Parts: sequence; C-alpha cells; structure tokens
Amino acid sequence: MSSPVPRAVVEAFYHALSIRDMDAIATFLDEDVVWTISGPVDILPFCGRRVGKDVVIKLLVREIPTLLSGRRFVAKTMLVDGDRAAVLGRLTATKRAGGRAISYRIAHFIQFRDEKVVDYMSIIDSFDAVEQMLGYSLDAYDGYRVDGDIVTV
Repeated sequence: MSSPVPRAVVEAFYHALSIRDMDAIATFLDEDVVWTISGPVDILPFCGRRVGKDVVIKLLVREIPTLLSGRRFVAKTMLVDGDRAAVLGRLTATKRAGGRAISYRIAHFIQFRDEKVVDYMSIIDSFDAVEQMLGYSLDAYDGYRVDGDIVTV
C-alpha cells in the first residue's frame, strides 16, 4: 500500500471531474492510469478499459461528449481509506441524439499513488443507463414471475 491520500485531494479530484475542468483533471492522473467503466460497449461506447493519461483525457474530452452533453456527476457518499476512495453518486446528462435527459447511479473505486489516480473503476447501473440511452424499457422477463412466495411459469 502506498501512502494515504488526503481526503482534500479526493474532493479536489471530484470537484474537477464535476465541473469538467480537464486541465485540473489531468493533474490528478498518473501517466499510466487504468480507467475502467463497466457496461455494454455496444450501446455505451465510452465503457471499457482505457490505459494511459492521454487516452483517458481523449475519452473525457472527445469520445464521451459525442454521445452526452451537459454531463454532471454529483457525489452522494465518499469514503477515503488509505490510498483508496469509494464514491457513490449520480450522473446526469443530455443525450446528444434526441436531447433526452438521462440520469443513473454510479459507484467509483479509485486507487491513488502520490496523490495521483492510478486505478479508476466506475460501475454504472448499466441496465438503467441502457434503457435511458435507447429510450425504451427492456423486457427482462425470463419466463418466471414471482408472486409472493410462488413462482409461476
């Protein structure tokens, strides 16, 4: 384990992320940062694994904005322990195609080294996000319904 990250550093990183200050965000990223966003890349192409500061900045500056505008992340709960932080929050944005507002929950798990982000894992409520991006509810019916304690087919 590397040295503990001060809570103020984590808060400053999230402030830069929430206002999309790319110059400030860049100062928090390690050159070899691993940035992972869970989710179906066929529908949410910003999901997946990116490695390297320049690649992550490209994702944030060019790739995500082609799909979403007015992105805003609000951290609801933050836990800082040693060199790691866990954050639960909500992302809101507008889908560029069609102008539909979207909003879904996200959990972040981040590791810092020398006050720089070295590993960033974002776990999104991908089912909710996909439904909102597509603009319709997905039928998740698997052939079974549960009514109280009784399973019907």
